[in-house]
Amino acid sequence: MRDVLSGRQQIFHFSLFTFTLISLFTFHSSLFTLHLINLDLTFRTYYRPLCLYAMHYLDDTQAVEDVVQDAFVRLMQSDEQPRNVRAWLYTAVRNRAVDTLRRRNPLLTDVAPQDLERLISDEEAQERSQREAELWTLIDALPPRCREVLLMAKRDGLKYAEIAETLGISVKTVEKQMGKALRLLRGHADAILSLLA
Repeated sequence: MRDVLSGRQQIFHFSLFTFTLISLFTFHSSLFTLHLINLDLTFRTYYRPLCLYAMHYLDDTQAVEDVVQDAFVRLMQSDEQPRNVRAWLYTAVRNRAVDTLRRRNPLLTDVAPQDLERLISDEEAQERSQREAELWTLIDALPPRCREVLLMAKRDGLKYAEIAETLGISVKTVEKQMGKALRLLRGHADAILSLLA
């Protein structure tokens, strides 16, 4: 009888152990899925701003993308999520960008972000990168022809006649497309123009 009870107890304990393992696995899988969902949202939220931020340090697009992707890989591989993911990512990107610069030039001592005209503070680089990312998201949402005309005029510095000739459209159409683009970007137009000028 004792053998039967101990056998039943073993089955019960084994079943309880199996249930606990399955529950833990399911819970862990749910956390893993939740972590992946959060990582996906984090990536979509911060990838572009971080690339624009890294551009204030590095002038090589491939290096910028490598630095930012490395930060996300390190975030994904970390056992626990940092309290402030945004701050962690910006710090990781800055440190990796500085490391990249120092590998290129070992004699480099002071590294600071810069825009096209001057050195800027790290905080200013972070703020600008966020604003720039928001503006580029707005520009990307424009209808294709409006976006093309806007970028040719403001980014590339072409005159309306040159745009018209390049695209095979009339100058009047270029004017209408620019007007439409600026109307759609109302409220952000000044910032866009200053960024693209």
